[in-house]
Amino acid sequence: MLNVAKRVCAGERGMALILAIGFLTILSIVGALVIRVSTEDLTKAGLERTEREVFYAVDRAVEYSMTRGLILSMPVNGTVDLINDNIDGTATKHHTVIDTGDSVLDSGSVADLGPNDLPAAAAELFGDEFGANYYHVEVKSKSTRLDAGGNPVEETHVDSSIVRLFKRDDDTIFRTSRGG
Repeated sequence: MLNVAKRVCAGERGMALILAIGFLTILSIVGALVIRVSTEDLTKAGLERTEREVFYAVDRAVEYSMTRGLILSMPVNGTVDLINDNIDGTATKHHTVIDTGDSVLDSGSVADLGPNDLPAAAAELFGDEFGANYYHVEVKSKSTRLDAGGNPVEETHVDSSIVRLFKRDDDTIFRTSRGG
């Protein structure tokens, strides 16, 4: 066997080990930061998704409140409760046909405020030929996800006034089947 002598330099003893430990420390810190940032982003994305779903549930309820069947069957100057009232002639409640996704409608009502003149901006466009029927829609929704205290993670409340146009020469009906 060959006898190979190892040459030890006085200033290099353990330097490679120190550099390796330094690099591992830096990589550990960078890895911890990456994990922390990605976890925060996932948490925010989850909460944002819940917020969006609750708002979309309310939006779908407002859209449903202006459907032809609901408007034409609504009592004149009356109110329809979207939670407790039945769809005309059936045992089905209004809120059961509204797709709320992962949310729940907390309350909802549609009030027919009756016919009146057009708002000023619309009157400039359409003149005296058209009138308007006014509706007030109020809907509240909450998420099915609960926080540690048992409360919904997200709640949304929409309070909206809707105007639908009708032609004044048609005295028989002040409600329309088409949006204005």
